[in-house]
Amino acid sequence: MESHNIITTFFEKGGFTSYLITFAALSLIVIGFERLQYLYFKIRPVSSQVLSQLQMLIQGRKYMEALQICNEIQNVPQVQVIKAGLLAVDSGREAMKSSLGSAVVEVSKECEKRIPIISLIASVATLLGLLGTISGLIRTFSAISQADPAKKAAMLGMGISEAMTATAAGLVVGISAMVVYTLCTSKIDDHVSVAKKSGYDLVATIERSEREA
Repeated sequence: MESHNIITTFFEKGGFTSYLITFAALSLIVIGFERLQYLYFKIRPVSSQVLSQLQMLIQGRKYMEALQICNEIQNVPQVQVIKAGLLAVDSGREAMKSSLGSAVVEVSKECEKRIPIISLIASVATLLGLLGTISGLIRTFSAISQADPAKKAAMLGMGISEAMTATAAGLVVGISAMVVYTLCTSKIDDHVSVAKKSGYDLVATIERSEREA
């Protein structure tokens, strides 16, 4: 009941910007949850045992067997990059490196989906709070100029309350969006760095196996 009263008060005192801030908050919840779930739970790290097995197969130039293992593993950027390199291994070193680079770009693009929207929400929500402050003060001073002197103090208090409510809501959503954005970008950097390292390690392993052949 108390939470219902808080929400009702927010929409009553927050002005029209309260609806826009609420829409921004709902968008953040939906997009932020999906991105955090994907980056932190859906993308799985590959086990050291699998990496060792792949390295041994590649070292022994058993590329088809290594590809079969890669095909069985899903949602692992490291394996995606290794697979791309193995598919191009017979096309020459430059072609393989190009394929590895494309695979890393694909990993980065997949991880960064909808991340700019979270950054936009962080900026827009804060500005919507400011807009609510300004619109609340404009309405307040406009009403006060024509009001009964005895009611001016009460009207001023209500107007400032509306303005501060919008500001607080905008800041809460904006700060939350910034936190989610930072968590996402930090994890994206980790995934992309690991994917790049996998590509470098693959090239080094293949070159080493060719020298030893």
